[in-house]
Amino acid sequence: MLFASASLRYEGSSKFGANQKWGNFPAASLAWEMMEMGFMKNTRKVLTSLKPRVSFGITGRSDFDAYKSLSTYNTNGSYLFDGRWVTGYAPSSNANPDLAWEKSVAINLGVDFVLWNRLRGSVEYFDRSSKDLLYTYTAPQPPFVYSTILVNVGTTKNTGIEVSLDGDILTKTAVKWTSGINYSYGKTKLTKLSNDIYKASYLDLYLKPGTGSSEYFFRVQEGGEIGQFYGYEYAGVDENGNMLILNDKDEQIPISQADAKYKRYIGNGAPKHFLSWSNNLTWRNFDLSVFFQGVGKRDYIMGGPGVQPLTDAGKGPVFEHQLDYWTENNRQAKYPRILDNVQGSFNYATSDFWKINAGYLRMKNLQLGYTFSNNLIKKAGFSNLRLFFSASNLFTIDNFVAGYDPESGSAYSYPLSKTYSFGLNVQF
Repeated sequence: MLFASASLRYEGSSKFGANQKWGNFPAASLAWEMMEMGFMKNTRKVLTSLKPRVSFGITGRSDFDAYKSLSTYNTNGSYLFDGRWVTGYAPSSNANPDLAWEKSVAINLGVDFVLWNRLRGSVEYFDRSSKDLLYTYTAPQPPFVYSTILVNVGTTKNTGIEVSLDGDILTKTAVKWTSGINYSYGKTKLTKLSNDIYKASYLDLYLKPGTGSSEYFFRVQEGGEIGQFYGYEYAGVDENGNMLILNDKDEQIPISQADAKYKRYIGNGAPKHFLSWSNNLTWRNFDLSVFFQGVGKRDYIMGGPGVQPLTDAGKGPVFEHQLDYWTENNRQAKYPRILDNVQGSFNYATSDFWKINAGYLRMKNLQLGYTFSNNLIKKAGFSNLRLFFSASNLFTIDNFVAGYDPESGSAYSYPLSKTYSFGLNVQF
């Protein structure tokens, strides 16, 4: 049996340029249940469903402020005119009649299956592109008056696989257990950043926190992965405890001699592996559900203004990956210059000395319930009565900074609190 669907949306928005107010957004899907075919009859004792499928769709985004496609003016100083001061105005943006939708294009190839009527699963390959991404580029002058312009140029591509399994583990025992696992792997690249008119060599993203900071954590270039940290490569210490880095010739030099041209890609903060695991158990009138969630290895750069390692003055959180630089007995710094937070020091420049693994596995939710038997609750006038206890964020397995939340990916986030609650569900 074949299943097919198709749609076409024609949408418009006044935000876009005069030439691009409207957009066409088609979608289509096709699936085939193969088990109804005669050549599959010998597999039906094991394989009870097999359904390959394919889908394609385009959606549009307009997540920006109004009037970006129009030429606007703003105040620009005051001028003495006929004996009085007059406020001057100057262009503050260029008109772009071709300002258009950002488009998300998704292609999915997958197969759903059921084995022995108790194990359900799917395997899917996805290819998701974001096209005509908006970015502010340097505008050629002439013909434009203002120095920058918002245009559609960039493209990113996210590809990967997703696998899910959901099975009835225990069915013929007093304890019933159903479990489900979902795993996905994917990575995102910037495939286009420039065209013949508007060009950019790279994008620097996420300005490092701190007063007067001009350093960015991330850099992405055309053809490169999204989420790559850009900084200095740590190369040990000298006999005086000064941090060393590699220059552009892979030579060890003190970090005080650092030059921006020595920076390189030193890790990736975007996780590629995602995992979730759900479990549901019942025994007599009791039920238990447990849900785990996590991501695989990903990099995080600690350090920077306001985020300091443990010093001899006892300031700042303890970063376990830095404890190798301390003696266990008196915590005297083996390399005092590295851990010295002197004003103007280069020690907190972005480098992989501060890199840690921010992957984690967390017990996200747990709930234990008891449903009272019908004979008991009917006498009290209820149709259903269930008592339950629930908890969230009971524990997290990670290598992140103690007390902070690895899910947020920030050492500046508040610790994620554990919550506990009791409840009663009553139906009349």
